[in-house]
Amino acid sequence: MTDTGNLYWKREDAEALHVLLLEKTRQYGIMFYDAGLRITGWNSGAEFITGWTAAEVLGQPTGMLFIPEDRERKLDEHEASTAALVGVGEDERWHMRRDGSWFWSSGVSLPLHREGERVTGFVKIFRDATHLRVRTRYLENELKASGEREAERDVFLGTIAHEMRNPLSPLKTAVQLMRMQAREAAAMDRPLQVMERQLGVLEHLVEDLVDVARVNSGKMSIRYEQVEYQALLNEAVESCTTAAQFKNITIHRSFPPLPIAVDVDARRIQQVFVNLLNNAIKFTPQGGHVWLTATIDPTHFICYMKDSGKGIEPNMLPRIFDVFTQAEGGRAERGAGLGIGLALVKEIVSLHQGTVEVRSEGAGKGAEFTVRIPLHRPSSERDARNEPEQP
Repeated sequence: MTDTGNLYWKREDAEALHVLLLEKTRQYGIMFYDAGLRITGWNSGAEFITGWTAAEVLGQPTGMLFIPEDRERKLDEHEASTAALVGVGEDERWHMRRDGSWFWSSGVSLPLHREGERVTGFVKIFRDATHLRVRTRYLENELKASGEREAERDVFLGTIAHEMRNPLSPLKTAVQLMRMQAREAAAMDRPLQVMERQLGVLEHLVEDLVDVARVNSGKMSIRYEQVEYQALLNEAVESCTTAAQFKNITIHRSFPPLPIAVDVDARRIQQVFVNLLNNAIKFTPQGGHVWLTATIDPTHFICYMKDSGKGIEPNMLPRIFDVFTQAEGGRAERGAGLGIGLALVKEIVSLHQGTVEVRSEGAGKGAEFTVRIPLHRPSSERDARNEPEQP
């Protein structure tokens, strides 16, 4: 029996798992590599998934797994450097097989050996998740179709509201004239009251339709421009440096080494990251840490912001992005106050057709926000450059 504090396992179970993962399993590929990004180990699952044997890959660069575009961006180096800095480098991207085909890899790189502060060995565990990617693309297409239907509905509501509003004005005028001419006729008072009341109901109905159309179309607009992803993040960090220094909080950065051009509203996106950084700094105690890591996949750029702060209570997670969300009992936890900052983050990211998510294991265990935004403006001509479909 091995005892490592709160973790326990039998030696024979650990040995059986070792044999299972390295020799028998075909669902998970395991690749060992050194600080020079040269492959030093290769299990049977990696051979099954990629088609390469151990003899063919040992001593070769880990970049052989990455598609050409990602190799040019040096994402193989970035994955290792993120693992060394943060302790884990997660990725979901296309990888190469021996026959030249692609598979959607869901994997994680971990530092395995250290000499002092320097990492000398890594392990990458990955699986073929192409089937999940196909399902995701199907859902994305369904979501797009649903959005188009909602847009058509908004146009319909706006048209109906406009068409109903047009006859209301002359009807109101006619009723007012009838009221003026029927002052001496008591018998007309009741019918006129009914007409005035029903016209008021129609007016409220029209205004409600107009409001629904306004809400669904959104009140905030964005102006797209092409900017450098890393520069945008660096500017956001610089904006928050003073606040971090005041609390002696260290902000760690890990970005792709080569410049990445993205189409966004630079001012609005900077608002997103400044709000997230300020939120992390606000709820991280003196001497804490904030990790800001960034990467890209074929269609999106992704930013992970993790802190060693107070964390988020489970009951707050579903409501953390809602406007006016407040902590229960008035405690100064995440979500206290009006909650406008995180609500603004979600609104801006949604306008870019992106997503923002939050994870936390609970109070005192920090939090991690994940922002995903399309690399290019969805409505531009670049939208035609779809991600390569794989058989």
